[in-house]
Amino acid sequence: MNPYRQWIFPCLLDWASGKMDKERTELIALACGQVLELGAGTGANFRFYSEKLDTLWALEPDLPVMARAERVRQQLPTAQADKIQLICADGHHLPLADNSLDTVICCLVLCTVPDPGRVLAEVHRVIKPEGQLLVFEHVAANSDSPRLQDWQRRLNPIWRTFACGCELNRPTRETIEQAGFRFEQIRDERHPDFPRIVSPIILGVAHLIPLEGVEG
Repeated sequence: MNPYRQWIFPCLLDWASGKMDKERTELIALACGQVLELGAGTGANFRFYSEKLDTLWALEPDLPVMARAERVRQQLPTAQADKIQLICADGHHLPLADNSLDTVICCLVLCTVPDPGRVLAEVHRVIKPEGQLLVFEHVAANSDSPRLQDWQRRLNPIWRTFACGCELNRPTRETIEQAGFRFEQIRDERHPDFPRIVSPIILGVAHLIPLEGVEG
């Protein structure tokens, strides 16, 4: 594996995570029951889960990164650590049963996966009809910021290389909605502590759109 991806980039992720504590605390406090965290990374979110958590399936495709998450898990109180199950797997093919999860968390992961539509189709499959999708993602700038849109487009090839596949300008809110989810609450804004090029974010809670008028 590329040494930058194995050693340097995870450290950069840990550093950047500190700028998101407020948002991650707010979002992850809502997680309950059987929970899947897509792209759990180095385990930076583990400490934010509450007693409402039954089991956390922490999915991470990168073994060296997952090893760092395991060290974080081992440092938690035993009662919390025992609730966390690390899975080395790809979000495009989730090793979980249909309708088995109460909560799915996408925290700065849909910007990087090769096919976010496919990942969200898998989320749609495994989440319970009454389940919730918790989202914190940086996204493409809105149409009222054409200069920022242009800079995101220009810098995206460089950023993608530096950030190990992360894309600056994905229309993530639209992708989530097209996958069959409806946001019940959402903040669509600029993050004051992020570099301007990645400052547009969405933070919110989405649920499955119920099938209406479908005859059996």
